Amino acid sequence: MGWNRVDIVFELKSPLHIGYLPSKDLFIAPTRYYVAGRNLWGAITKRATENLFHAPRAEYYQEMGKKIKRNFRFTCFFIYDGNTIYFPKYTQDGLKYGDRNCINVLEFERRFVDSIILTAIERKTGSAKDESLHEIEFLKNKYRDRKNNVKNTKIIGCVWVKDEFSLPSENGKKKVNIQDVGIFADDFNLISELTLGGEQNYGFGLVELESIGIGKFTVNDVSDNEGVRIEVEENSHIFFHLEYDKYIPFEGDIELLSGRRYPQDSSGECFRNPGRHTVRPWYFFSPGTLIKTGLKCMLMEDGTARIEKN
Repeated sequence: MGWNRVDIVFELKSPLHIGYLPSKDLFIAPTRYYVAGRNLWGAITKRATENLFHAPRAEYYQEMGKKIKRNFRFTCFFIYDGNTIYFPKYTQDGLKYGDRNCINVLEFERRFVDSIILTAIERKTGSAKDESLHEIEFLKNKYRDRKNNVKNTKIIGCVWVKDEFSLPSENGKKKVNIQDVGIFADDFNLISELTLGGEQNYGFGLVELESIGIGKFTVNDVSDNEGVRIEVEENSHIFFHLEYDKYIPFEGDIELLSGRRYPQDSSGECFRNPGRHTVRPWYFFSPGTLIKTGLKCMLMEDGTARIEKN
């Protein structure tokens, strides 16, 4: 049983905020400049559960999430203007963005990033809550290109879908298949519209499927029954979080990754209180890091990758 790879392009219909772990010491809530793989897993899990069940309960989300984890793999998704994919790249001249026509950080932020100041409101009085003023950074859903034309922002990435599996639903199992216009559970398109990231109460994160195909996203991948492997060539930049190894020569950045999710053995009240469990932080090479040696790695269900030892 193998895996089928598809390159997917979404168009942003509203601003997009992909945050780090919250901090009470920060007035500004920064956004990542790309969508992490686990954001795709969460969004597809939510969409599938709420559309395949009439009145979904907590355990339905849990079961669906496990199915998606076992049978989908995701890269990060990056801003795409129809020609250039804006990968981060650590270079001798600093951090750049783009697989071609690279731009520096300041130009990237000018074109694609903005922020808004918000405050929480007291329901009873209608006044602002004390110490609730904060600034939310986001990826813009519209930007101006080099010719000052207004364009819709797009994101692109890779998804692998396992052969021959089904998702649970109100009316029995739904077989998953890839078509020219999406990824379907019988006649329901799992990816035609997704809500990604944070600040969804403000209308952030809505994306719509623009296209699905092969070949736009450059990646050397090999898949088999065990999973999806990515081949990283010598002196090349990675486009996912790669588990840190002190013996790997590199130029770039290392970050601690954690997040709020359900425990592996979640059940009962553990699952009914989403976000209370924080995964133990672990070190990863950041997307854009230059890896100076060739290696093979296994893509994991949350979009991170682990180095395969010889």
